Amino acid sequence: MKLSASQWRRELSTQVAEVYAANPHVDAVILGGSTARNHADQFSDIEVGVFWHQPPTDTERKEMANLTGGDVLRLYPYDEGEQVWCDDLMLGRKSIVEINSGVLVEVVHYTNLFIESTLNDVLVKHNPDELKQNLVSGILEGIPLKPSNSLEQWKTRAKNYPDGLAVAVVRKHAQIDHFWRWQMWLQRGDNRMMFYKSIIQGEEKILHTLLGLNKMYYFGFKWLDVVIDKMSIKPSDFSRRLKELYVLSPEGAAKSMICLVDETYSLIEQHIPEIDIERLRQIFHYERPSWEQEPPVLSW
Repeated sequence: MKLSASQWRRELSTQVAEVYAANPHVDAVILGGSTARNHADQFSDIEVGVFWHQPPTDTERKEMANLTGGDVLRLYPYDEGEQVWCDDLMLGRKSIVEINSGVLVEVVHYTNLFIESTLNDVLVKHNPDELKQNLVSGILEGIPLKPSNSLEQWKTRAKNYPDGLAVAVVRKHAQIDHFWRWQMWLQRGDNRMMFYKSIIQGEEKILHTLLGLNKMYYFGFKWLDVVIDKMSIKPSDFSRRLKELYVLSPEGAAKSMICLVDETYSLIEQHIPEIDIERLRQIFHYERPSWEQEPPVLSW
C-alpha cells in the first residue's frame, strides 16, 4: 500500500528523532509542520523540534546530524535574535551518488528556558509577535517523538488561547490605511505591481485579524485553505472571494476587497466590541482629495 506524503515523512522523522532523543541533555523531541498536521505534499519538508535542558554544543549538533544517516546540508550558527539553532539535513537520495538530493529535514533546537519565556510572552503578556505565536502553535499541534512532562505542560498551557491575546492580535492588524491608493496606482500607467501589493497587504491584515477573532495561533499562510478551513468566524464564502481578487478586473478586485474589510470589521464589532471599529472604518475608507488644478482657495 502506497503511503501518503505525511505518512512516509512521519516514519522518516522517527529515524531522526531517535538520534536526538538518545542525548541525555535533550528533554523532548516533536514533529511539526504540515507533516504533523497530516496535509504534507510533494513540496513539504520535515520539521523536527528538539528541546534541551541546556544549550547544545556545536560538537553535539554535528555528531547527531551525522548519526541520522542523512546528508548534512548545513549547521547554522546560533541565532541570538531568535535564540535558536537550526540544522538542515537531507534524508534519502535520488541515486547513491547524488548527495543533497533527498527530502529536507529542518531540525530546530530550543532550550526549555526559552520555551518557558515564549509561552509567558504570548499567554501572559499577550505579545502578538508572529514568530512567537508560530512556535506556540508548533508545540500545540506537534506530535511528540520523545514525550516529556515539560512538553505535556506546554501543550496544556497553549490550549487556552487568552482573550487578551485575541485583542492584541486584532489591534495590531485590523487597521488598514492608504487603501485609497489603488486608484492612484491604476491611474499612474496601470501600475499593477503596486496595485496588487496593496491587495496582498490588505489580505494579510484580514487573515491575521481573523486568526485573532478565531483564537488561532499564527502558523503561516503557506497552506491558505488549511488556515481558512479552521476558522469558524470569517466572511461568507471567504476562500473563494479571497482568491477571486486576482482574476477580477482591478476595479472589481478593489470593490471586493472593500466588502471583505467591512465584513471583517463587522465581525470584530460583534466579537470584540471594545475595539473602536468606527475609527478603523474611517481610516480604511479615507480618500485623499485629488487635484488636477490648483484649489480655488489658497489662503484663509
